[in-house]
Amino acid sequence: MDNQIGEKISQSRQNQKMTQEEFASRLGVTPQAVSKWERGLSLPDIALVGGICQILHISANELLGIKTETKVTENGDAFMQEEIKNRLIADPLLLEIGVALIPVVTEGLKGNLMNMTRKNLAAECGYLMPLVRIRDNEALGEDEVRIFVYGEAVVKERMLPDASSFPKMAEALAAVCREHYAKILNKSIVKTMVDNVKELYPGVADGLIPEQISYLTLELVLKELIRTGKNMKDFLHIVEGLEWEILSEKKTDVKEIAEAIAKKQP
Repeated sequence: MDNQIGEKISQSRQNQKMTQEEFASRLGVTPQAVSKWERGLSLPDIALVGGICQILHISANELLGIKTETKVTENGDAFMQEEIKNRLIADPLLLEIGVALIPVVTEGLKGNLMNMTRKNLAAECGYLMPLVRIRDNEALGEDEVRIFVYGEAVVKERMLPDASSFPKMAEALAAVCREHYAKILNKSIVKTMVDNVKELYPGVADGLIPEQISYLTLELVLKELIRTGKNMKDFLHIVEGLEWEILSEKKTDVKEIAEAIAKKQP
């Protein structure tokens, strides 16, 4: 099993024309760890499986060697099947780059800039930037950059293929989040935020979300707050307000709930 997974990682990484160092940087592990996986000396932590599959454009079943009968191509081309499946569901945030910018992005991902951009956005607005899917596109101009929100292109510009471009891409992604977060926000992001509250502030959301108030309800209220110009930094009081308005006041209309919560915010 170790060898099978290691061989699949190695093969898929080479198919993506990535070195072990580039792959390790994007995943946030050391090149030595990747080398051990590919030689069958160890296995990646289960928490890394999602990231590995996203970066290598393969499914978890394919990585783990689990055979399925689902086919979407007549000739059984595994690579094309994954390409088609990957395009069935639009990503919350997709960064698409021309081929001349591949080295720029590869080098930029080795640093901590994206993490700092995500940290600053969280501190500024309370927004959690989702993981950004990055792919090159030979059909683009070599120096062209496009940013998509669930398949809709919201940024399209050209950038110099040098070190100055990656910070511009990071800031452009943050700007997209500021402008389009009501659309970007989804149940997965909401769950992550709720889990964080449960870990840092026990008792605020325990037994409340999703047991009595669903993630979807919280998502809809947050989107309504964002649309009316509120940010999500006061997330604790938003959760407490949600509990009062729904469980105590028995309100069901999302707009009415959001308005009541907004009035209580400073």
